[in-house]
Amino acid sequence: MDEFSHLLGQSRVAQTNKARYGARRLAATVVVAIVLVFAVVAMATFRPWTLPAHTPLRHSDRHTENKVDGSVDDPTAKGEKVLVELFVMSRCPDAVKVEEVFSSVVKSVYSIMDVQLNFIAALNPNATFGADCKHGDTECRGNIDELCALKHRPDLPSFWRFLLCLNSHFEDIGSGDLSLKCASGAGLDTAAFLACSSQSEGRSLFKQSAENAQFARVSTSATVFINGKPRCVEDGEWYDCPGGHAPGDFIRDICAAYKGSNPRPSICAQYKPTTLVDEDGY
Repeated sequence: MDEFSHLLGQSRVAQTNKARYGARRLAATVVVAIVLVFAVVAMATFRPWTLPAHTPLRHSDRHTENKVDGSVDDPTAKGEKVLVELFVMSRCPDAVKVEEVFSSVVKSVYSIMDVQLNFIAALNPNATFGADCKHGDTECRGNIDELCALKHRPDLPSFWRFLLCLNSHFEDIGSGDLSLKCASGAGLDTAAFLACSSQSEGRSLFKQSAENAQFARVSTSATVFINGKPRCVEDGEWYDCPGGHAPGDFIRDICAAYKGSNPRPSICAQYKPTTLVDEDGY
C-alpha cells in the first residue's frame, strides 16, 4: 500500500510538472508570436528618413500673376518659370548690389522667371519679429516689408520698382513711412501691403523665409541660387560665380534654364548657353 501510494504520488508530481511545462511553453510561444507580429508591423510601416535636397518655397505659396483679362495664371505651379532665390538681408550693402544687378535681369526676362527672397536671420520665438536680424529689428521690419511687397505685387517689375525705391533710401529701410511711399509709387495694392506688413501674415512670411535660408545652409548675404542650385555670391566682392556675375550672365542662364511652354523673351536669342549651364542642367 505504501509503495502504491508512493507511485501514485510520483505520478501526480509528474503530471503537475508536465502541466507546468506545457503552460510555460505555451506562454513562450505566445510571447514569440506577439514579438513577431510587432516586428512585421514595424517593417511594413518603416520609412527610412533621408535629408531632402534644398527645396524652394512651395509653389502653392507663391504669387499668381494677373493676366490682362483679369484671370489668374500661375506658371510656377507647373514648374515652368525659372526660380531665382536671393539669400539676403534688407539692410545689407551686398544685397543692394545684387538687387541692382538683377534690376536689369528682371526687365529683360521677368516673364520666364520668379523670385524668392530668403532672409538670413536667426530664428528666435522670443524676438520681436520671431527672429534676430544682424542689423537689428529695423532690418527685420524691412525684411517683412519686402516679403509683403513681393507677395502682393501685381507683377515682378512692380516689385522691383518697390525694392529699388527702398534701396535708394538705404538708411531708412525698415521705416513704415518709406515702405508705404515706395509701395504706392511702385503701383502695389497699399491696403493689402499694409495689412500684410502690420499683421501676422508678414511675420509668417518672414519665419518661412528664414527657415528656407537655414535649410539651404546659406549664411552669407548676398547669395544667388537658380532653380535650387548655388549660382553666385557677393560679399564685399563677387565669388563662386563660374558663369559670371554681370546682368547678361544671369539673363543667359535664366534663358537656358527655362523649359516652359511659353515663348522665351526675344533677348534670349542673343545668348548662347554656356557648357557650365548645360552640364548643371539648371
